[in-house]
Amino acid sequence: MKATGIVRRIDELGRIVIPKEIRRTLRIRESDPVEIYMGEAGEILLKKYSPLLGLQDVAEEYAQALNGAFGLTSAICDRESVVAAAGRERRWLQNKALLPAFQKGLSRGQVLQEPQLSLTEDQPGPFSRVLAVPIQMEGECVGGVCLCAVPGGPGIPPEAQSSLQIAALFLQKLINT
Repeated sequence: MKATGIVRRIDELGRIVIPKEIRRTLRIRESDPVEIYMGEAGEILLKKYSPLLGLQDVAEEYAQALNGAFGLTSAICDRESVVAAAGRERRWLQNKALLPAFQKGLSRGQVLQEPQLSLTEDQPGPFSRVLAVPIQMEGECVGGVCLCAVPGGPGIPPEAQSSLQIAALFLQKLINT
């Protein structure tokens, strides 16, 4: 465990302030959910919570199914990173942090249809088209289901949006159970 040299006191309500430097490093914003664990040696561990990380196996299967159905790169992401990806360009996406521009577009909670868009920094170039449907939980976007077309490859067919909406609803139901 890395020592920070920062000491905080617990207030009368049992609260402790996480130092700004740590919040910035871990990209924890106000109102972000955080999981609290107890370590084996009695330490308290905090972890930024992502409801989709608990569904990683299902997300992987769904990403592979979308890739098989459309022949396009597919990705399922939470608000900050790609949780599951399938297709030839998978290596650019899997477990990578999302670019702020894509995060911002997804956080609006509306279907995103963008030309020339990159999802992560690792991509050698932007996708020729990205279709992303948000996964909503209690009116807030917690992630998205995406199909990505590469330049010179097949485009995204019109029926893909309804398939992504079904995927987003399915994952939303699993999160809520």
